[in-house]
Amino acid sequence: MLRRSFVGAVCGAAHALADDRTDALDAVAPIAAALSDGDTAAALAAIPRELANYAELRENLTGLIAQAEVTSSVDVVSAEPGAAELDWYMQIRNRSTRMVVARRRGTVRVRFRKRKLLALEPASFFAPPNA
Repeated sequence: MLRRSFVGAVCGAAHALADDRTDALDAVAPIAAALSDGDTAAALAAIPRELANYAELRENLTGLIAQAEVTSSVDVVSAEPGAAELDWYMQIRNRSTRMVVARRRGTVRVRFRKRKLLALEPASFFAPPNA
């Protein structure tokens, strides 16, 4: 009986961790997709205006999308209920020459509730390459 409870608890904890990882990725997926699509409006729509750094995120994402074509890859480094650290990689190409002008990889921290973004830091990660 005790063994069954322990196995159930371990499985429950693993399921919760998987949910946190999924929720973190789901919270940023619209931003990554908008970057790849070059869609400023969709990127900004995915970021709640209540974020403390919304103005900086808006400025950086608008400038980045205007200047470059972006490909993103996002993986979860660590997750806990409502927060995660993400390994975010971007390849940034100049829109006119299509040459890679930057490869950027960094840790992006997010807070979320039920897949809704509550914080995204640092905003400087999303700055245009010449900023």
